[in-house]
Amino acid sequence: MDNLLPIKILSNIPQGKGVLWEHIEVFKNQLLEIEGVIKHQAGTEQSVEMADVYPLKQTLRGGLYTRELFMPKGHIIVSMIHKQDHPSFLLKGKVSYLTDEGTVETITAPHLIHTNTGTQRVLFIHEDTEWCCVYKTDKKTFTEAEADVYTNDYRELPQEIINKKTECQEYL
Repeated sequence: MDNLLPIKILSNIPQGKGVLWEHIEVFKNQLLEIEGVIKHQAGTEQSVEMADVYPLKQTLRGGLYTRELFMPKGHIIVSMIHKQDHPSFLLKGKVSYLTDEGTVETITAPHLIHTNTGTQRVLFIHEDTEWCCVYKTDKKTFTEAEADVYTNDYRELPQEIINKKTECQEYL
């Protein structure tokens, strides 16, 4: 019963043929029409409202960029698009998320996920959650590092990633 709402919400995103990124973009735009929804763009400073609702701890050390994000229970999160393969760690909480294959998976902390280049996550937060990602970067500021590892538009990814994802996703 606890998983029915997120499954219903997240399963409706990949309807019909087409690229999952485009379906997520439509879903994200529908969310943005709701009053109070918070938006963030890759490579920009986190707004005061965003920092208050989704506190973010960041470090840059030894060529690694680490982001630990708190996400409150009951929220729906649409991530930026990842520009590199990296580990993601569910440190605390429980979430359901839309996989690259268009299915919904529910996980409980502690949990490790390997995120592939081109992945964009849509998450339903069941419990207050802490999520951590680790990336390689040579950037020196948080905004530069964020822009280095994320994009807001899948068309900015390398063409071979777009082609690979498109081939896999066009039949969802």
